[in-house]
Amino acid sequence: MPSVRIAHDLPRAEVRRRMAARADDLVKLIPGGLGRVEHRWEHDDRMDFVIHAMGHSIASTAMVEDAALVIDFDLPAGLGFVRPMIEGIIRQAGDKLLLEKR
Repeated sequence: MPSVRIAHDLPRAEVRRRMAARADDLVKLIPGGLGRVEHRWEHDDRMDFVIHAMGHSIASTAMVEDAALVIDFDLPAGLGFVRPMIEGIIRQAGDKLLLEKR
């Protein structure tokens, strides 16, 4: 399962607050805005989400750690070639989430 680590120096509670405040914005990550995202908090430091787009579903997990937000995602068979693009989108969105205050 591919993983992206996004370093931060925020308290865990602040990372969770920012993730909760912006969880509904995950749909904006889908190119063209064609798709939907389902998310739920599994526990305080883990949010599970599934991105549905172009007939595929990508199951993902965001784990809040002391110095990083770790996002794991499971690519469907045959989509390995888009892994670098997805990692880039996740990194960009994660950096924006953690660096920008709302």
